[in-house]
Formats: sequence, structure tokens, C-alpha cells
Amino acid sequence: MKKTIFMIFACTAIMASCNHGKTASTAETEDTTTVDSVVYEGMVPAADCYGINYRLAMAQDSTMEFSLTESYMRSETEVDTTFSYKGTAVADTKIADGKENNYLKLPTAENDTTYFLVLNDSILRMVNAELEEAVKTEGISYDLKLVK
Repeated sequence: MKKTIFMIFACTAIMASCNHGKTASTAETEDTTTVDSVVYEGMVPAADCYGINYRLAMAQDSTMEFSLTESYMRSETEVDTTFSYKGTAVADTKIADGKENNYLKLPTAENDTTYFLVLNDSILRMVNAELEEAVKTEGISYDLKLVK
């Protein structure tokens, strides 16, 4: 089933981004995703706070709709500010070092996009706009892992 999702990503790479918005709040947002979605979560390092906790829910159909929540953390458990984005993801493929890699592009705000490398069925890795991974540092992860 999960492999089917990634095949759908590849088949719908030409879909245009649409219907995205941004909201901010100091409280955690309630999950409004449908039951039929896959969910990835992970905390990535940040310069001005403890870290940014990401929660990405992707529809398991051909719509490529997503819901992304970024929670800026004061501590490991205390949320400072949360931003929520919804829209339509775009799948892309890039060949690097002779290997074909699949990517997700998520339009999060006007003229802003978040990018993820699809490592396998259960891990997405945050990458930059050039689809490059961060320099590997021991103990630091940019991975979102499948939780549902």
C-alpha cells in the first residue's frame, strides 16, 4: 500500500500547486486530516529555538493533498508557536550519483516551499531547494518518520 502511494507521487508530478494557506497560533492545532492518510513526524534543529517539530499528513489518493504543521519548540515538550499549511504536493525525481531519487515539494506559503527526499516507505528527509541534504552531523536528524 505504501509503495502505491509513492507511485502515485511519481505519476502526479506535473500537478500544479493550489489551495494553500498559512495560519499561526500559539496553541497546538487540532488535526483535521482524514482517516485515510499517512502521517510523518520528526523534530529538526533550529537556530532560534529548541527545534521545529514537523507533522506531515499526506492523503493516500491521487489528490496529493497534504497538511503540514510546524511547531516551534521552547523546550522538548513546550510549544511556542505553530504554523499550519495545507495544499497539494508535487512529486519530482532527480538523478544523483547514478541513482534516481524521489522528492516531495510542498508549497507552504506564497513563494515558499518545503522539500523532502523520499528515503523509503517510512522516512522522509528534509532537503534544501536544490534538493541537497544537510551536512551530516552526529546526533542531528532532518528525518520525518512514518507514525500512521
